[in-house]
Amino acid sequence: MVERLQEEAVRRSALAFAKITRQGLVSIAILVALLWGCILTERALTRNSKIETYRALRQIRYLKFRRQVEPASQPEPSPLPGKTSSASVVG
Repeated sequence: MVERLQEEAVRRSALAFAKITRQGLVSIAILVALLWGCILTERALTRNSKIETYRALRQIRYLKFRRQVEPASQPEPSPLPGKTSSASVVG
């Protein structure tokens, strides 16, 4: 009688709440590997996009710097309205 109770207790403690089959474990492993692949790919893409953004901004700054042209001399002031200059008088 005691032996039977002990066997039943062992069986109850050995009962699993949920059993995962080998196929389930394999599919979980594949999905975890796929998830890690997605995470690592996202990090690589983010890093590359940041690098490309910095390169583009640096190129824009360089092009803006090249466009700045310093005048060779001071520009002449524009004539005041109503005043005639000697060049416009026909004689």
